[in-house]
Amino acid sequence: MASIKAVLAGLEPPLEHEIYMKDGLLKLILIDPNVPAQVERSLSPHEYTDIIRFRLLVLYAVNEIRGKGSLAPLEVIPAIDWDAST
Repeated sequence: MASIKAVLAGLEPPLEHEIYMKDGLLKLILIDPNVPAQVERSLSPHEYTDIIRFRLLVLYAVNEIRGKGSLAPLEVIPAIDWDAST
């Protein structure tokens, strides 16, 4: 399994991201510096621990950033290795 950093960097064009915990929520920010555009998600523990739900939420976030002008491909991301997710 890949880290989320590796997955997003592997997109063509790649997306940057920020990920951190705040108030019990996982904050995920996807950034396309070429546009520039960004989208943010606040995920509860049941959303980020369910890998299928997490992958779907990231797919929706990529779709949203595409709506802001990003050319990142809209594809289902592979499974994430949370131990390597920095």
